[in-house]
Amino acid sequence: MDVRVITLRYQDALQGFSEEALRKAISGREVLEAREHFFLHGNVPHLLLTLLLGDVPAGGEVFRRSKAPDPEEGLEEERRPLYRELKRWRNERARTDGKPAYAIARNIQLAEIARRVPRSLAELKETEGIGEAFCRNYGEEVLGLMPDVTAPAVAEQPASEEKAEINGQ
Repeated sequence: MDVRVITLRYQDALQGFSEEALRKAISGREVLEAREHFFLHGNVPHLLLTLLLGDVPAGGEVFRRSKAPDPEEGLEEERRPLYRELKRWRNERARTDGKPAYAIARNIQLAEIARRVPRSLAELKETEGIGEAFCRNYGEEVLGLMPDVTAPAVAEQPASEEKAEINGQ
């Protein structure tokens, strides 16, 4: 792991901060953690970034921090699309809220939600690590992602076979 501290100066021409130094610092690296501090120096806005970066082997491939298996691999095939949708929702919500994705829900929790397909907040809270705060902040959104399985699947029969069954034939 590597720690980098970068200070970006506000640029009037850009109406923001140039990202060039940031891109250069993280090039090919996994950002494990980022902290920011905004300050004024000589009435000019500055942004200080402290980055914790993952290791990069000679081949350029980023090491994963964890050797844990991907939670999706333990799911039944029909539950995997729901898991992917939960991850997409969680990642988008994290960007919107300005939080790291794991602060909303870990992948293992999303896999368990996909496995259980909860229909109520009470059922959602039965998932390990999901409590009152998660249900209050995100519960209704998560329940809205659950597939509609209330209507039983009925195999359609051709009209001629249906009439034969009704007439007892």
